[in-house]
Amino acid sequence: MNNAGPASPALMLRQLSFAMRISRALYAGVELGIADILAAGPQTSAEIAARTGTHAPTLRRLLRALVAYGVFEEQSPDNFRLNAAGELLCKDAPGSQRAGVLFTAGAARWGLWTDFLESVRTGQAVVERAFGKNIFEQLRDDAEESALFNQAMTSYSAALSAPVVAAYDFSSFGRIVDVGGGNGRFLTDILAANPRVHGIVFDLPNVVTMATALVNASAAVERCEIIAGDFFESVPSGADAYLLKHVIHDWDDARCVAILTNCHKAMSSTAKLLIVERVMPDKAEAGRAADSYLLDLEMLVNTPGGRERTEAEFIDILIEAGFGLTRIVPTTAQVSVIEALAL
Repeated sequence: MNNAGPASPALMLRQLSFAMRISRALYAGVELGIADILAAGPQTSAEIAARTGTHAPTLRRLLRALVAYGVFEEQSPDNFRLNAAGELLCKDAPGSQRAGVLFTAGAARWGLWTDFLESVRTGQAVVERAFGKNIFEQLRDDAEESALFNQAMTSYSAALSAPVVAAYDFSSFGRIVDVGGGNGRFLTDILAANPRVHGIVFDLPNVVTMATALVNASAAVERCEIIAGDFFESVPSGADAYLLKHVIHDWDDARCVAILTNCHKAMSSTAKLLIVERVMPDKAEAGRAADSYLLDLEMLVNTPGGRERTEAEFIDILIEAGFGLTRIVPTTAQVSVIEALAL
């Protein structure tokens, strides 16, 4: 957040080692609801402290740090207001990132990352050692964490919809099955932009229950069906396209092949498989795809063998499941649309 030029190697390492500070500061600001308080207009640290039940001088220290990282603004000494980033931390803001911050930087994820070194040593996800189950089983059994996770995924999906719709033409499909479609936000955005296309949101029973309200409120309600099931057992048949957004990176190769094989069984010879994921570079370079490499480590902590993959790694699992890669369509976001056909 400064213009002093590139940091020296020593300073760079110091900044990296202290990256936890801004993550926890941001989490504290969101947990206290500061953005929603500032939505009423600029306020002093004392005024905000009175609303949050915090120590005013200490709260001011937190606010100044967040201002320095571009989260809020200090328009005059000890007078804080929202900016564009701060507005996205309000509960009801379009595209709100509040749930994403609470989920990513909150106590549950923070606790898991304290055991990260053991994952590097063993290759086992931290969540499996901590809870004796994978992340999806944990979410199934923890309603509060599950609700926060789904809110976070909704905000992430909303941010991806426009770039993906702009990059890939979905208009030729009659019906799309969103495999592992969660609460349906991504699919309903695609259907809204393509008024002749119909769709199916397909996910576990405890997940698709959260899709009903969103689908019913969407412009595509008459063209969108919700089906519960398990993609490790089967997926709905008869569609022209099978869409998997951020599904493949949750699983190891064997389970990815199982999911893709079930898609293959459900597809006609002309149907297309569409995987929306990050495609990792073949070679790591300083300053390139850094967020993707960190997400890859997040998968190591939280998922049963999940990872971000290179083009070659996608090709390997596609071939094993009976698919051939046809093209990779980049978007202005950090994901691409990986298109494949059944062999």
